Amino acid sequence: MRRNLTEVAAELQALDVLDFDVMQLDASGGDQLGAICRELAERDDPQQWAPLLYALMERLDAADLGSPGPLVHTLETWRGYRPLLAESLRRKPTPLTVWMANRVLNGNPPDAPEWLQLLREATSHPMASPQARADARNFLTYQATRS
Repeated sequence: MRRNLTEVAAELQALDVLDFDVMQLDASGGDQLGAICRELAERDDPQQWAPLLYALMERLDAADLGSPGPLVHTLETWRGYRPLLAESLRRKPTPLTVWMANRVLNGNPPDAPEWLQLLREATSHPMASPQARADARNFLTYQATRS
């Protein structure tokens, strides 16, 4: 039975940083997140589901949610995820969202200047963690060497 938006949102909202802490023997966040993402991957409606996933990345930006992990794999299967990624980067850059922006740039998109600008803004964004800022700086350096 397919769950609705409210049910999936509640499960995502219940996850916290400790659910992804490898030092916690009962941490099952990775498994839960994988199951949710497998469920959502069957749906091609990023306008409905992607905001839930970006909200999780923003809320749990200190957690290891994968690299790239189920969130990124799921989002990248959906057409139309990039504008929502850009919105998330403007709201609160996280290590995972700046990493995703770098992945977009690796594909040499025609809108690369806009993605580079989002990374530049992330380096000093007031809501970004020190890790997200540092990652954005590192990705900008990397992208400059590719040119």
